[in-house]
Amino acid sequence: LGMGAAFVGKAKHGSLRMGALKSAPEPISLIVSVTIKEDRLTDFLKVIEEDAVGSRERENGGCYRFDVIQVAGTTNKFVFYEVYRDDEAVKFHKAAPHFALWRQFKESGGVLEQEVVKGKGIFYGSKIP
Repeated sequence: LGMGAAFVGKAKHGSLRMGALKSAPEPISLIVSVTIKEDRLTDFLKVIEEDAVGSRERENGGCYRFDVIQVAGTTNKFVFYEVYRDDEAVKFHKAAPHFALWRQFKESGGVLEQEVVKGKGIFYGSKIP
């Protein structure tokens, strides 16, 4: 394979493993951990559902995944697992109306803590388009 060639190998169970050489942009993964103010949980659940559904359904295929997970044994700690086609898809997401709802919720003091880890895809358990 030349330097501009792509390598995507089939792994067990039909999932994709991202190879070292690619011509296509690498998917961007975000793992976002948040602690929500207890008295804002109802608002949070409405906002994050709109952001997650909007991301998956209204971003022209740029958002491959947006999962919202509540941390076991807690009422106000959550993790979001997001996968985007590339950096341009992340920029598009941050400019979308559903993301503006999330930004407004944060600015209103609903989020006590937030940590974001950005990564690149090495192996995905489901097929990425």
